Amino acid sequence: MYDYIIGIDGGGTKTLGVVYDYEGNELKRIQVGFSNFSVNVEKSKKTIMELIMKLVSGIGKEKKVFIQMGVAGASRLSDTADFLREIEEQFDCKASLDVDATIGLYAIEKTRDESLIMAIGGTGSVIMIEHENEINRLGGWGHILGDGGSAYHFVIAALKQLIDEYETKSSFSVMSERLIKVIGLKNPKQLVEYVYNTDKSTLAQLSLEIQDVSNRDPKVKELLIAEGKLLAEQIIKAYKVYVKKSPVVVALRGSFALKALYVNETILAEVNKAIPNVRFDLYGREPVYGAYVLAKKKIEGDL
Repeated sequence: MYDYIIGIDGGGTKTLGVVYDYEGNELKRIQVGFSNFSVNVEKSKKTIMELIMKLVSGIGKEKKVFIQMGVAGASRLSDTADFLREIEEQFDCKASLDVDATIGLYAIEKTRDESLIMAIGGTGSVIMIEHENEINRLGGWGHILGDGGSAYHFVIAALKQLIDEYETKSSFSVMSERLIKVIGLKNPKQLVEYVYNTDKSTLAQLSLEIQDVSNRDPKVKELLIAEGKLLAEQIIKAYKVYVKKSPVVVALRGSFALKALYVNETILAEVNKAIPNVRFDLYGREPVYGAYVLAKKKIEGDL
């Protein structure tokens, strides 16, 4: 039996690690920078290793530790076995890696007869479905092929609007003026170099700057509502393809889906119209707790 379970939730903005005792009591919590294997594999590995070092500090060598990680882009990591072996050898523990969306799924409470659709709208976006003990996924294709309903997708839409205004020789909108100022563009043509040399999480953070001028530029509201509809469409598709019946819990996670102006209310309105007998979970346990739940299931053979 294990003495401690360490849960790690790594995403495009931050990486959170928590030490739990076997009963689920939180003992230590540390937050560091981003870890997203789709963005930067080596930097993400370094972030995780440094975080684990801090988390295990103070735990006696005689104690047994299980580390369950949920990290963005984990499904695209080509050397998962080697990475886990490195962790296990360095920290004398058992380590397991899943995508961040999976641990988020295990953090959500539901009744036995309810199906679950979890929509994550943060830096990127993905939909996870749990129905009749089977887990499926929609989206999560990354910022090139998908990510509709996310902060990154919203920012790119705003930057495209800036480009359109420049190419049509229109006056720059309030939104575009803010972006030009924040990015520090001397000429809109510099935008190409900026976007292609800036990581996804940094670009996504421009979402807050754009929302800040929403009361002075109606285009901002229009783009935010459009993102809310994109995420709602994915939720509805997940219901129609995988669930098909009620009752169902729709859990929204990610700061963009929960906190961005107009996005949350748009998702709720669209989903309510399309899915009968739906219950929303907006502020449940944080995903890192799902890492603890998943680890315990693996240890006890419940999966």
